[in-house]
Amino acid sequence: MADTQAKTAAPKPAKAQKAPKAAKAPKAEKPAATEAKVTKKYKRHGRLFAKAVFTGYKRGLRNQHENQAILKIEGARRKEHGAFYVGKRCVYVYKAETKKCVPQHPERKTRVRAVWGKVTRIHGNTGSVRARFNRNLPGHAMGHRIRIVSSRV
Repeated sequence: MADTQAKTAAPKPAKAQKAPKAAKAPKAEKPAATEAKVTKKYKRHGRLFAKAVFTGYKRGLRNQHENQAILKIEGARRKEHGAFYVGKRCVYVYKAETKKCVPQHPERKTRVRAVWGKVTRIHGNTGSVRARFNRNLPGHAMGHRIRIVSSRV
């Protein structure tokens, strides 16, 4: 131990200095003709729905009730957060195999379908909610996205 304390620290060699960067040449000013031409940038709008995940059905130890779905809302971590969404409309949007006519536009066909529902009450203490849908959600929708919108569009 006395040997390590007796050693003196050797001075470190100085680092090599970097050469200064060459200054960039100033850019030439653009002609005034382009100032008159002003283009608007495309404005992106925020989404108008809250993201949720269909986690399962309301259930007890032995029975499950498929007419009530449990949704976990992104960003809702407390009971009070979930209470905000009670009464809001929710929709499960999915793509089907066959194309069908769009309502109000029989000439257009699409594969996109939707099942609408409503958030009925909170579920538990961590911001989950229960919802009833017009048609019960299929089991393969578990883990998939549900949109919670402020009102039916």
